[in-house]
Amino acid sequence: METVKLRKPLADGKTELKLDFDKITGYILLKCEKEAKKDDPRITVPSLSQAYNARVAAVAAGVKYDDILSLPAKDFSTTINLVQNFLLDSEDASTSE
Repeated sequence: METVKLRKPLADGKTELKLDFDKITGYILLKCEKEAKKDDPRITVPSLSQAYNARVAAVAAGVKYDDILSLPAKDFSTTINLVQNFLLDSEDASTSE
């Protein structure tokens, strides 16, 4: 589990996001991809899309997508980078032998 200490609390008062990537399934990733492509149909590599990564972050943290989007830029970038690292590490692990 990854934790992001927030510079400014969320509307519900949370001061940190706990990203539980163990609860992310293939179904969730596909749903997040579908939703992100509604916003931007030009997405070709989902793990490089901020909209996709923000949706995955919301699920992993158990918060609303809008909560992720409303984070200050530094917190947003930190959160998105953690998701991207998780996704890219997962892709690397599946191709290495």
